Amino acid sequence: MAKLVAALLLLMVAMGPACAVVPSGRGELAGPLEQYRQEFAKHRQNGAVPGTSDRNYTLFADVLRRVMAEHVKPGEPQVLVQKAVDGLARRKTEEPRADDRRLTEAALDAMLSSLDPYSAFLDSEHFRYMREQTQGEFGGLGIEVTMDDDSGLVRVVSPIDGSPAARAGLRTGDLIANIDELPVKGLNLRDAVARMRGPVGTSVALTLRRPSVDNPVKVSLTRAVVKIQPVRARLEGDVAYIRIAAFNQQTAHALDEAVEDMRRQANGRLAGAVIDLRNNPGGLLDQAVNVADRFLEAVDIVAVRGRDPTENRHYTGTPGDLMAGLPIVVLINSGSASASEIVAGALQDHSRALLFGVRSYGKGSVQTISSLSGDIGIRLTTARYFRPSGALVDCFGISPNLEIRPAMPVVGPPGTPPPEEVHADPAGCDPNAPPPPTPRAWKMEDLCPDVAFAASRPDDDRPLNCAVAAIRTRLTGTLVGRK
Repeated sequence: MAKLVAALLLLMVAMGPACAVVPSGRGELAGPLEQYRQEFAKHRQNGAVPGTSDRNYTLFADVLRRVMAEHVKPGEPQVLVQKAVDGLARRKTEEPRADDRRLTEAALDAMLSSLDPYSAFLDSEHFRYMREQTQGEFGGLGIEVTMDDDSGLVRVVSPIDGSPAARAGLRTGDLIANIDELPVKGLNLRDAVARMRGPVGTSVALTLRRPSVDNPVKVSLTRAVVKIQPVRARLEGDVAYIRIAAFNQQTAHALDEAVEDMRRQANGRLAGAVIDLRNNPGGLLDQAVNVADRFLEAVDIVAVRGRDPTENRHYTGTPGDLMAGLPIVVLINSGSASASEIVAGALQDHSRALLFGVRSYGKGSVQTISSLSGDIGIRLTTARYFRPSGALVDCFGISPNLEIRPAMPVVGPPGTPPPEEVHADPAGCDPNAPPPPTPRAWKMEDLCPDVAFAASRPDDDRPLNCAVAAIRTRLTGTLVGRK
C-alpha cells in the first residue's frame, strides 16, 4: 500500500559517487548486465547494443552493483534487471522518441522502486528537493504522500505544519484522485508528485476522496516556499507543550531554545513537558539521536544494522537531562514515522516517558542518499534500526502506553473527524521478525479521569488534554522519569 516519497525520511546523506562502490561478486552480475544491454538496444533510437563503456550503461551497471552491495535485502540480480527492462518498455510506450538518458532513468526508477517502499531514483528535481528538505526549506505544497496500491491513488500520510497543504485542510488518509483535471489513477508516484510541484506562487487544484465524506472534496492550493519550523512551544499552565514537526538540521538546537524559553516563562516552575510528535514524518538520524539524548542519560538510544556487520552502529546518549527528571508524555499517531519512532521508542524503553495516542507508522529503516553524476542521485535502504530493547520498529511501529484518539484532527479545520490511520504495508515486512513486547498499558480513567469522563467537544485535543492533566496531577511522575 505505502510507498513513501517526498517525505522527511530517516536519512544518512552520502554525497560520494556511486561508481566508487566496488562490491564483491561481480561475476554474478555479468549475465544480468548482458541481458540488460541486449534489451536496452531494442528500445533505443538506433537499435545498437550499447558498449560496456557507454556512459548510460555504466551508470546503470554502477547502480546495480551498489544495490547488490549495500541494500539491506537486494534480491536476485536477474529479477532486478527484469524490473529495469519493464521500466524501459513503459517509457518507450509513453515516449516513443525517448533518448538514451531518459530510458536509463526509467530503468533505474523501475528497478529501485521495486526494492522497497523507500528506495528510489532521484532525478535532478527530486535530488534537489531531498537536499532542501534536510536543510529545512523548500518550495511546494508541504505534503508527504504514499501510493495506495488498492485504489491506484495517492494517499496523504501527513501535511507539514504551516504548509499550503496544512492550511488547505488536507488530512492523513485523504486520497488524491485528481491533480488539476488529470486523473491520478494510472500515474506512478514520481509523476504524480512532479505534477503537484511547480513554481512558487502558482496554484494547483486537488480532488480528494475522504473516508468520512461521501462526495469528493475539492481544494485549491498555492505553491509556496515551505519553511519548516521544526520546533514550536507554549505553556499549558505549568506544563511545557513542545511540538516537534520535523527532524532537520535545526531541530536539536531549536529544542534547547524552546525548553529554555518555557522554563523562563514558567519562572523555573515547570511541572513537566508534553512532546508532540504526531504527524512528524521523520528526518535526520543524528537529530533523532540528539533529541532523544536531551531527555536521557548515557544509555542506548538506537542501533542501526545493515548487511555488513562491520558497518553496524550503536548510538548512546550523554550525561544530562534537559528536563531534569520532570515527567514527560510523548504524543504519537500513525503519522509519526522514522526519526519520530526512534525518539518515542528510546524514551519508552528507558521509562523516561509515557506515550499517548495510537500506534506509529512503522518506518524503521535507513535511507542513504548518494549522488550519481551531475545533479541526480539515488535513495537506497541500507539498514534497519532497533530500539534499546532490541525490538524492530520496521512495520511494527511504536505502541502507546495509553491509546487515545483525538476528537479533532491534528491539522486542518476544527470540527472535522479524526484522520484515518495509515501504517506501513505489511507485504513489505519481514515475516520472520519477532514482534516487540507489548508495553505496559493504562486507561484514561487511570491517568486523566477528569478528561476521560468529561463531555468531548469537536475541537478538543483529547490526547494533549489528558497528557497535561496527568502531568499536573503528577500521576506520570510516579511511573516515568527520575524521581
